[in-house]
Amino acid sequence: MKKIVFILFTCLCLSIAVKADDLQLMSESQAKAAVNLLQKQKYVLLYCSCCAEGYDSKTYVRIESVTYRHAGYEDFYEVIVEGYDANGKNISESIDLAYTYIKKNKKGKCVGLELHFFCMPCEKSVKWNCPIF
Repeated sequence: MKKIVFILFTCLCLSIAVKADDLQLMSESQAKAAVNLLQKQKYVLLYCSCCAEGYDSKTYVRIESVTYRHAGYEDFYEVIVEGYDANGKNISESIDLAYTYIKKNKKGKCVGLELHFFCMPCEKSVKWNCPIF
């Protein structure tokens, strides 16, 4: 019985950990496709509704540039968004495409899913409430 409880507890912990970093690291072709899509956008929403408290806030970013770079690990790449938020704070960070949204038909749509990449976002689409800034 103790083994079963241990196995269930371990599976639960691992399933929670799987939620993070779905598409933080990707192939070079995926990174290029993401950059191509994001360069056409004025804003992105960085949002992980199922992440731990403190990491679950919505951050709209006005995009100034989008690039990709080698992640320094095996043959993986990451997408970098630079811009600023509604408070004027500079943003420059590697993004997770599963938790990055673009405006499409008055909704925020998950970038990873829009590019037909395998990912498990907390929400496939969200309400888009981006302020003009």
